[in-house]
Amino acid sequence: MSQPPDPQPWQTLRTENAFRNRWIAVALDQVQLPTGQEYTYTRLEPAGIGVGVIGFNAAGDVLLEREYRHGVQEVIWQLPGGLTAPGEDLATGGLRELVEETGYTPTSPAAARYLGVVWDNPGFGPMVSHIYAAWDLIETERPRRDPAEFVTLHWVTVAWLKEAVRTGEIKDRVVVAAVAYLLLNGLI
Repeated sequence: MSQPPDPQPWQTLRTENAFRNRWIAVALDQVQLPTGQEYTYTRLEPAGIGVGVIGFNAAGDVLLEREYRHGVQEVIWQLPGGLTAPGEDLATGGLRELVEETGYTPTSPAAARYLGVVWDNPGFGPMVSHIYAAWDLIETERPRRDPAEFVTLHWVTVAWLKEAVRTGEIKDRVVVAAVAYLLLNGLI
């Protein structure tokens, strides 16, 4: 049995910028579908490239954050992370976000390793999150958070983390992807 051909890309005819703030922009694309029909597609454009860091202390425990996320109206488990500055090296941005949000940093920048990248939601736009792992975290300073960030830090075991992902207690795509990358690379 032969496979049907892959879908064809849509042609963008024009784009209207509907909204922009410091975090995101909303674009309305007028597209032509492969059938020839025109369609308006709402797309989100990020203000930067996302980075997240899964960090381990010398005992092998994992540093996670708990934060209320209004989009899902829940307190969730997540990794330290955020957006890189324009032109900022991704690893540098990830380690900057780690220390800003948690006060922890690896004993050496060489103790950080790139794991991979995930699309945040390809149905909404080109937003991505690059994921790093960092080992031998030590507390070096007080966190410097944005005014709307209310975060608690938690050290959890790798076994607890894997079980929380397996059962769906942790649903955040960056945490789930980090665990998958670590497992597939034999790092946990």
